[in-house]
Amino acid sequence: MNERTATNQDDLQPSTEELELDRRMELVLDRYVTAFEPPVWEGELTARVMATRPFAPWEIRRARAWRAPALAAVGFLAASLAVFLTPLWSLGPQTALEMWVRVMAAGTAGGLPALFAAVPTFADALAGALAGTPGIRPALAGALLASGGTFAFLARRLSRRPTRVLVGEHRV
Repeated sequence: MNERTATNQDDLQPSTEELELDRRMELVLDRYVTAFEPPVWEGELTARVMATRPFAPWEIRRARAWRAPALAAVGFLAASLAVFLTPLWSLGPQTALEMWVRVMAAGTAGGLPALFAAVPTFADALAGALAGTPGIRPALAGALLASGGTFAFLARRLSRRPTRVLVGEHRV
């Protein structure tokens, strides 16, 4: 019965009152559309939105936003150069080089005991993860294969780079 009424309603023509109501609604909508400004074209709209929207600091459209980070980077570079070159000026080249070797050795050797102390903890955590979840083994094997493959690819690519060997006064 519902199908018959649905098809009968689709077949019915609108009455004159409904047509008049539709015509009046169209006139009202037309008045509203013509009362407001004409629509802004896409290019103008984009320019207006870009001009009024807030500025995000990571954007590069305003150079003045990059002054402070650039000054900080230049300051850090100047400070590191001053720290590196000060021993050359006050101690002499040989003493400065010896001091920098000791600083580098202390910086490198300071992290090695922590690394060696962390290896057993990392191994225990890895063993616990592998024992607790059997589905992680293929993913871990895939990650290890991918990292090993990436390392091998990079090593092979770097080994193919041309090297410059100095022999006497001319290069080969």
